[in-house]
Order: sequence, then C-alpha cells, then structure tokens
Amino acid sequence: MARGDRLRLALAHGQIALGALALRAGLDVGMVEGPRFDLDAGPRAAFEDTLEQARDGLMAYTLDVPKHEFLSYLVHERGYLLHGTAAPGLDEVKPMVAIDYDARTLEAVFATSDGIWPLFFATVDRGRAGSIWNGCYQIRRGSVLHRYYFFFTEADPRDETIWREGAVYVLPREPFRRTWIPNEWVSPQPVRAVARLAVSPSDFPFKDRVKRFDPSLSLTGNLRRFSR
Repeated sequence: MARGDRLRLALAHGQIALGALALRAGLDVGMVEGPRFDLDAGPRAAFEDTLEQARDGLMAYTLDVPKHEFLSYLVHERGYLLHGTAAPGLDEVKPMVAIDYDARTLEAVFATSDGIWPLFFATVDRGRAGSIWNGCYQIRRGSVLHRYYFFFTEADPRDETIWREGAVYVLPREPFRRTWIPNEWVSPQPVRAVARLAVSPSDFPFKDRVKRFDPSLSLTGNLRRFSR
C-alpha cells in the first residue's frame, strides 16, 4: 500500500474511533439516531414463523411491524448477518469488488450486523445514484440498542428514479469476519443464503433523510449537514 493510502486509511481509522467516543459521550457527530431495538425482548413467534415458512428461500412478509424490526431480530436474536442488493433471486451471494476510503480494494461478500443499514443498499439504484457515502454505529445502553446512521448520494435523493425494489439476504455468520468498519463483515468466498426478504424504498426508514453529497465539503462537513 502506498504511503498516501496508508495515511488516508489511518485518518479514517482515527475519525471512526473519535466519532465512536463522541457518540458515547452524547455529542453530535452528524449521525442521526434510528429506531431503538430492545435486546431483551426475547423470541417472537411471528418472526420465527416468517423465517421458518420461507418457500424457495423467499419469506412472505405479512406482519404489521416494520421490516427493519424483523431484520434486526434476525441479527440480534438469531445471530444472522444481512446483505442488501437489487438482485431478487439469488441462492448464493458471491464476492464483489469494493473500495473504501480510497485506500482499500477488497473482493468479498459484504454483510452487516445491523437491521436497517442493508435496506439502503437494497433500495438505492447505484447506477442512477452515483457514488454513495454511508455509515452505521451501534451503542448498547442497558437492554436498549441505540443505532446511528448517515446516508448520502451523489445524485439528488429526491429523484424517485434513483430508488428501486430490492432484497435483503439472510446469511449465516460463518465464514464471515469483522472489518475495522463498525458493523461490517466480509467473506472471501460465496455464501449460500438462509432466506431473502423482498423490500421496497418505503421499507427504508431513512429514505426521506438521505442527502445529496456536497463535493465542495469534506465528509465531516457533509455530516454536519446531515444531522440538521
């Protein structure tokens, strides 16, 4: 890795670490808190039935609760990871190349241990939205999980054509490993899905909070805009 890339990566590490400390201290770092999740709620029969009754991998969702709550349950109660994409009928999720912070190129299956974050990747049309900037951080206080996010697109997020139908895939935690980015996991090999859930832009609770990235500002400057 070139010296400049190492410096950018070190800066990114430092920014994430400082941001985490600031969030824990209750300071505004430009991220917005999402719906809280009760980690001590225990098993929920309706959620279990939805997962177990999946046909050909597709879960029929008829529950009167937001899909992100169901997905959060699968992560925190059942231990699964999630992967959001436009592809609706995969049996196996295969590695793809991604570049983070201009310093890391990695070919892997990307997944998350968060129930809201994958909905962004499942419902934003990358071809129309252009580059995207996003992040997720979780803080546990007692039995309550507090979750913080930011989402930017290169194109105007008010343009409905950048949004699409998609799917969130439920994946086993093996053979994934954590990365240094909070709540991000990667697998170098294809992963067979346990089940999948069809989702639409209306299922993404931050759709109306996504902002257009201002290239004249740094990421920190854009984050100040996001939380307003």
